Amino acid sequence: MKTTLFYTLLAAVVGAAIYLTASDPAARRERPPRGFVERSGTRLVADGRPFRFVGANVAVMYRDEDREMMPETFRQAAAAGITVARVWAHGEGRPEDGVMSVGGDKDDWPRTHPFRFAPGEWNEEAFVHLDRVLAEAARNQIRVQLCLVNWWRDTGGVTQYLRWAGVREAADDKQPFGINVERAMEFYTNETTRRLFREHVERIVSRRNTVTGRLYKDDPTIFSYELMNEAQAPTGRTHERHAWVEEMSAFVKSLDPHHLVTSGSWGYRNAYERRAWLDEHRLETIDYCDVHNYPRDDLDTFVDSPSALGEFIDNRAAAAFSLNKPYVMGEFGMVPEGYKGVSQADWFRAYFEHSARAGAAGAIFWILTPDAKRGYGVTYTDARDSDVLAEIRRAAQTFLSQRNARPPAHLLDAGRHLVPRQFAFERAAGDPLLLPAVGTPKENWLLYRFKPESARRGRFEKMDGGEGYVWGAGVGFFEYVIPAREDARRVSQIVVRAHLQPVLPHDGRGRFSHTRVTLFVNDRDCGSRLVPVEQAPKAEIQEWRIESWLSRLAASRGRELRLRFEVEANADQPFGVNISNFPEWFKDWETKPIEVEVR
Repeated sequence: MKTTLFYTLLAAVVGAAIYLTASDPAARRERPPRGFVERSGTRLVADGRPFRFVGANVAVMYRDEDREMMPETFRQAAAAGITVARVWAHGEGRPEDGVMSVGGDKDDWPRTHPFRFAPGEWNEEAFVHLDRVLAEAARNQIRVQLCLVNWWRDTGGVTQYLRWAGVREAADDKQPFGINVERAMEFYTNETTRRLFREHVERIVSRRNTVTGRLYKDDPTIFSYELMNEAQAPTGRTHERHAWVEEMSAFVKSLDPHHLVTSGSWGYRNAYERRAWLDEHRLETIDYCDVHNYPRDDLDTFVDSPSALGEFIDNRAAAAFSLNKPYVMGEFGMVPEGYKGVSQADWFRAYFEHSARAGAAGAIFWILTPDAKRGYGVTYTDARDSDVLAEIRRAAQTFLSQRNARPPAHLLDAGRHLVPRQFAFERAAGDPLLLPAVGTPKENWLLYRFKPESARRGRFEKMDGGEGYVWGAGVGFFEYVIPAREDARRVSQIVVRAHLQPVLPHDGRGRFSHTRVTLFVNDRDCGSRLVPVEQAPKAEIQEWRIESWLSRLAASRGRELRLRFEVEANADQPFGVNISNFPEWFKDWETKPIEVEVR
């Protein structure tokens, strides 16, 4: 009897192990050799121990003086407690090709050491220097993240690949950062650019280091491969970038299954972009999630204080944890003069402390350099940055001492962090602007008419308003209130009409023409409408006929009715709402922008 019970229990344990291995992709992966960093749920581990780090982009690749100082740069990085360095393993074309004339980091010019002069002309000298960089990093016990191509023009990047494929319009000095984004997107789908990029990837991943004699794919010094620096895609075309990330991450893994891979997407600024970011990082061939942030330059993230930065980091960390993957603050920086009255050192402290508390695996700043004149640089050759370096050392100790920490519980609830940030208002009770005009168009009917700006409260990712209009971009709502009555009456139907329009993202025009708006009455879902862009002279009026018993009961008893026009976080087209008076060609229209009939 005992023997039978023993084998029954053994079979159950073995069966459970087989099931868990089959159902968990991480469990199916082959374990990397000793010394490699791997992912384990929301954490990174090395040799079974949690791995958390402070990292730095390092100026060691392009300028001759940076190359000469490369050993000292790594020595100073190690002294500051930095254990991961982000390095460019790319560079395409010659300066005379003209692709570097606009945008990018001019403080790191001239870029005289590309990895590839032309499709069939490699620069072995650049590869040998990368060999030395890896060897020097290893001597200082620093791991290296290799970035494989640049979206921006200052290293050749996407626009140079497209030139080689015969697409010259992607580099356009008249466009922001010198890039025609719509044409540059062809990099993701063009057969020639994809082949040329795969050739570069294979040359990197399969290389044997001329200094150490070790194959790159066998070298634990390499922390990860980053497919692209700040990969971009306009609204409505992220599926093209997704397909490229899926193809190239799988290609890297086919050559080197043990090193980590991340996509290099810039991040997201709103709830809709968050979906594309999540979809890309959900890929099994993407090991961790990273985000870049520069408060002074990227105003659409609304990071204007250390506390706002904490909200930013919490939201992105929660997004990563919803995928059960680690989060890395992949690139951030601040100019020496600081921003919004906060010093550079205090901004660095905020980045590190918020990242550590949020359970981030690491935080990588821009950029450790010997050049004291470099705008965003943190230099070790001048006393100017001593306070910043002190913050870096302090953070390195924090990440090391807290390496066993797990993400805080409130960041494991992804539902609380679906929307990156919203602005809100609420009018004080008793404000006469809140009151609707009331009429009786028919016997026993009540008609309430609101001005657009009579909303009691609102909340959207971006928002504005004035006489005759309110608008909110992205996800959010506007709420109007029919005040309570003293009399009771029989109510058979409530009819709500509203003059609504979408608020389309500037880079999504032509690809989107609707927004999804749901009406809630006293928090009850009364259905959604796919609201189109209005084509003059036709007026687009959305109408809801409400016959639910609970809503009619509230109206019949004279209770307050709260009408909320909401663009939900999970809407298929979450492109805001504009509520406005009719334009001039509708001046004779009898309907007001919002009206409610209680019949």
